[in-house]
Amino acid sequence: MRVAIDAIFDAFDGPLALIDDNDQRKRIERVLAASRPAVENAIYRVLSESLRGVNDALDGARVELRIVENGIDLEVVEEAEPPLPESEFAMSAADVEKLTLRIIEPLKKAAAEAAAEDGRSLNNWISAALARHLERRSRTGRRTARRAARQARRAADQVDEALNRYEGAMPPETP
Repeated sequence: MRVAIDAIFDAFDGPLALIDDNDQRKRIERVLAASRPAVENAIYRVLSESLRGVNDALDGARVELRIVENGIDLEVVEEAEPPLPESEFAMSAADVEKLTLRIIEPLKKAAAEAAAEDGRSLNNWISAALARHLERRSRTGRRTARRAARQARRAADQVDEALNRYEGAMPPETP
């Protein structure tokens, strides 16, 4: 998605047309043209700040920002899932436990049909589905941990930024 910055500068055309003095209007137009890089930078910073909150809220994706000619590009990027380690739920004959499961008949019938479509026994299909669910749940926990780590890094960056502003405001030391 492209954010057109030209629209911001075009918004000055109407007010500039109200200036009767041609020389004064030309001076203001030169000031606006000279300020364009600073305004573009300010817009980029405002959007970047806004996207930090959006990216913290997104799960499995992030929005990236790039300055391009005559605008700013916003792109949603899917984050790749880290590769899964060998499943802790892989079955071996020695680890099999018996479980009596009571479920309603329509659910059992639907599960049996899905298992048959996959070419598996109902028992094997239910075990695999349960393992997939638990692995997804584990990945969600890892995503939450990564999100918390990102928030901690941002907080540390804000502290550094505040310290830099504070140090910049301090009068120079005199010998």
